[in-house]
Amino acid sequence: MSKLGTIVKTASGVIATTIALFTALRENPQISAGIDDALAKLKEAARSDKPKTRFEAKLAAIEAAADAVDQTFPDATEPDGWRRQTRALRVRGDLAWNANTGAPRRRALKALNAETAEILTHVNTRLVELQALPGHE
Repeated sequence: MSKLGTIVKTASGVIATTIALFTALRENPQISAGIDDALAKLKEAARSDKPKTRFEAKLAAIEAAADAVDQTFPDATEPDGWRRQTRALRVRGDLAWNANTGAPRRRALKALNAETAEILTHVNTRLVELQALPGHE
């Protein structure tokens, strides 16, 4: 399997996991609107082969996860770090998109997508841990 095929399959798995985790979290009415928006973007990204769409959906998912964790688990320290990472990735994504064309743009977005998928994997892992805490099952 090519690197691209591996990245797409890995990214798709991360997106599917995030959708499942968000579905469990959306029971809280305070965060359901943000999660619904992120879910719509993730579902669109799952059907899309456009790197920018997938990148933006993952960023939205990380931000929605940060908001959900802030509301559901106020003592958690991770959301601020997730937001900082998202802001940095968004700036790098804008630079990659606007400063490049063609193959260099595609390579830059693929690298950013892989990095964003890795961060989203860590976010998903933490969401699973938090949801397993007593009283949140």
